[in-house]
Amino acid sequence: SEYAHCMGNALGNFREYWDEIYSHPRMLGGFIWDWVDQGIIRTLPDGRTQVAYGGDFGDEPNLKAFCLNGVVFADRSLNPKYWEVKKVYQPVYMKLLSYDSESNGCRIELLNHNHHIDLSGYRCTWELYANGKLMGSGDAELPQVNPGEKGTLLLSLTKAMKKVHLEKDDVRLNISIRLKNDCDWAKAGYEVATEQLTIQDNLTQISKSSIKPGGKLEVYKEGSNVWVKGKNFSAEWSQPDAALTALIYNNKKVFHAEGDTPASYFQAFRAPVDNDKSFGNWLAKDWEKNNMHAPRISSTELTWKQIAEDKVEIKAIQRYNYLAGSVLVTSLYTVYGDGTMDLKQTYLPEGELPELPRLGSAWVADKSLTQFSWYGYGPFENYPDRLSSSKIGLWKSTVAEQYVHYPRPQDSGNKESVVELSLTDRKGGGVKITTLGKPFSASALPYSVNDLYKTSHDCDLQPRDAVFLNLDAAVLGLGNSSCGPGVLKKYSIPKTEHTLNVRFSPCK
Repeated sequence: SEYAHCMGNALGNFREYWDEIYSHPRMLGGFIWDWVDQGIIRTLPDGRTQVAYGGDFGDEPNLKAFCLNGVVFADRSLNPKYWEVKKVYQPVYMKLLSYDSESNGCRIELLNHNHHIDLSGYRCTWELYANGKLMGSGDAELPQVNPGEKGTLLLSLTKAMKKVHLEKDDVRLNISIRLKNDCDWAKAGYEVATEQLTIQDNLTQISKSSIKPGGKLEVYKEGSNVWVKGKNFSAEWSQPDAALTALIYNNKKVFHAEGDTPASYFQAFRAPVDNDKSFGNWLAKDWEKNNMHAPRISSTELTWKQIAEDKVEIKAIQRYNYLAGSVLVTSLYTVYGDGTMDLKQTYLPEGELPELPRLGSAWVADKSLTQFSWYGYGPFENYPDRLSSSKIGLWKSTVAEQYVHYPRPQDSGNKESVVELSLTDRKGGGVKITTLGKPFSASALPYSVNDLYKTSHDCDLQPRDAVFLNLDAAVLGLGNSSCGPGVLKKYSIPKTEHTLNVRFSPCK
């Protein structure tokens, strides 16, 4: 039977299905609906290429984008769903049994899920990373493991661990199992299985952002705006709106207001993924009914005080109102003389609210900040319930590459367990953001949430003259409800207080 549905940005909790299937020898699996998007690629009169779906040809009745439910796109190009399927379906599962810090020896369990072949046709390679930096690599000889059985792989990491500090480094071991020889369906070297094993989880300790003492700050009110200025930087808040309107580093507006949109604002909405719409449109309809895409802001308050010559605190309070509920947003900004700005932002849901899509803040960055790097899960988009195919590491990309071009626009580009990110121009100037508490979720896109929400075809999206950086304390999973159950409870967002605690500092 069909058990997973691949419509749009989907395939949440796919690994959980296979944990269940592998838990009993009489369970066999099922079908993913389905292999390829059944969109029709056509050229529009103005030369743009469109992936057309139900209704685009004047056809009535139609099911709109319900034909776009493939693991791969209509042109057979790959996307993050494909890599999740490949990862969960891989024929060899790996698990770290033990790591001995004295001998630097690893014992890794291999479970051969092949039904008819052993592991003799594969070769194994490994890479050891500390804080995203490659410390060593090598080959390993696979043990004899018959179909359906387990074996143990022994690895010595002595040479690779020479410059690693287990007390403070985040240490990850990546294993790759590849074909030894050409076969009917792939060439030698094709990766059939991969796994990241955690030697030492120091994820929250690797962010490197310290405050340089000294540097005189000036704080003053000019009209309805409050300014904090120091050497080579300044920050501006609107007192009536209790909102940050500009952050300027080295004479460059890193974050700035765009029209009526402030430089930073609270965001509880995401452009619905196809699973959010599902057969009954249950989540997307709830969000629209509750005005999650267009909150009213009230009860604003902004106060400030100079703690020291090189330290200023700004406190902002806002209430974002929806149909029958609200979220109270309290922001404490601490600005230091070297240009560092800490933000502790709390979100308190109150009243009647639907399932929350996210809790976090959006930042409108200058359009020149096109380079995006982060330490967390990557390299492609990932969500709380679709992480199996992603690895913790230091990843570098561009803002333009962050959006996955689903034929019908929807939320995309999220990254989980981020502890540090940089958004810079081609010369390296911009901003670095590091966690001061828990890892956070993040994305950087050339479109706002409402751009994606209001656009029906990918070819109609127009990149904005800004970059929209999303920093989230919590993100809703993807689930499987286009044709099945919704988001599992453990991947939903509890309606309790959440906190985002991060540090902004200039990149030169």
